[in-house]
Amino acid sequence: MRDRLALLLLMGLFMPFVGKPVHVDDANFLVLAQAAAEMPWTPHAVLINWGGTTERAFDVLSNPPGIAWWLAPVSNLDPAWMHLWMLPWLAVAAVGAKRLGDRIAERGSMAMLLVCGSPIAVLAAHSLTPDLPLLACTLWGLDAVLDKNRQWKGALVVGFGAWFRYSAIALWPLVFAWPWLNGQRTTAWRMLGLAALPTAALMIHDAMDYEQVHLFAMTGFQSVSQQTDDMIHKAVASVAALGGAAALPILAWARPKPTTIGGLIGGGVGVFAAVWASQHGVPAAATVLSTAAGGASLAGACSNRNSPIERWLLVWLGLGLVFLLGLRFTAARYWIPFFAPAVLLPLKAASGGLVRVAVALTLGLSVLLAVDDAEFATTQAQAAERATLAGTGHIAGHWGFQHHLRAQGWIDVEDDQTVPAGQWIAESRVGWPQMPANDCFDAEAVISFGDPWPGLRVHTHQGGANIHGHTLAGTPPTRVFAPWSIGDDPMETLTLRRTCP
Repeated sequence: MRDRLALLLLMGLFMPFVGKPVHVDDANFLVLAQAAAEMPWTPHAVLINWGGTTERAFDVLSNPPGIAWWLAPVSNLDPAWMHLWMLPWLAVAAVGAKRLGDRIAERGSMAMLLVCGSPIAVLAAHSLTPDLPLLACTLWGLDAVLDKNRQWKGALVVGFGAWFRYSAIALWPLVFAWPWLNGQRTTAWRMLGLAALPTAALMIHDAMDYEQVHLFAMTGFQSVSQQTDDMIHKAVASVAALGGAAALPILAWARPKPTTIGGLIGGGVGVFAAVWASQHGVPAAATVLSTAAGGASLAGACSNRNSPIERWLLVWLGLGLVFLLGLRFTAARYWIPFFAPAVLLPLKAASGGLVRVAVALTLGLSVLLAVDDAEFATTQAQAAERATLAGTGHIAGHWGFQHHLRAQGWIDVEDDQTVPAGQWIAESRVGWPQMPANDCFDAEAVISFGDPWPGLRVHTHQGGANIHGHTLAGTPPTRVFAPWSIGDDPMETLTLRRTCP
């Protein structure tokens, strides 16, 4: 009964948002999906302007084609149908979370709600990105790895997660480690081979059709932010995202002493980061609170390490911390395949009352952030619609803004391109606009779109937060750490300019 109620709650967090407009990175995955509908074998051959200049998706989109293949059958339908098409992945993720919760803490329904109902999982369920399939493959697959009767199935499912995001490769050590720790040395190697099989097949496919392996190309593409400043920024933002939007530090209070110490250390790191990034006021407070939450969550998880399975879970969490440092930038959703241990480890020791509080606060925060993110998506669609009143022209900006204007016949600006005279350029403030070379305009309009419900925000300059990345668009970009904050600044600002003769 409890499991059914938990699943109904998750559906309740999903169904009101099926009409959410195409948003943030949905846009590039839909380009891939539409390409996959026309040329299933080589979707990454499609041209896209996602980094400022038009190039092959193979060279600029760092994800494998799994989500494109999944969305291809519905890629030209209304977004509501696309969202419903993603629903089976939520069901698989819920089953995996339940089984892990039962296995580790004998609290399957609570684990289902705390993992699949966490803010990053809820936002993933409302998106057309690889994150929800990756979560499903991770949870179902790793639970099966722990079951002697389903080990080989689990290894394959974890391996297929790499068809959606390459971060699933970082889970291979877990597939290997569990049978090895239980004295099954031969089985461990076989399991590792099974986990690697889907990636090997994908690499052969790439070599045959692109004459290059996408995984290797993207390893170089991602490894460009390795300077000391970049590493500090990514490390702090990763800790903040964990505690602020993945595993809230509520269950951790089952062990108050290490949790308090972890929270104080995390808060100290946040103070350093706020000073380092010249933050003041609300942005600084958001940074300190989110890093304190992340430190508390980590400390609460690490205080549970008595049994082999608990140590295995800690390795799972640690792999995430290391992996995120190697990426080009940090986004809260990148915790998707790694954050579950920060929920599962303290879940067993927490009292029933504490678990209920954790569920209520986690789901409550998820709803508030999901509503704001849906407003953000709607606002970008409204900004694009407003731009079309001028006719057609050139797009300076990505995310949903780019998607909606392209659908109306607008074309992308190239970085440093001189746009012909008499042409409109529509620029999104938040959607990472390209910079044309033109410096003369004979008409200009700046239109701000306010927040209909000021308060918690997943993307705010005023509050210094961005759940979708660790910087905010601007010249220069603004460093942020918190995944969400409080603000009432415009959700989007549209600038319409017409080039001079």
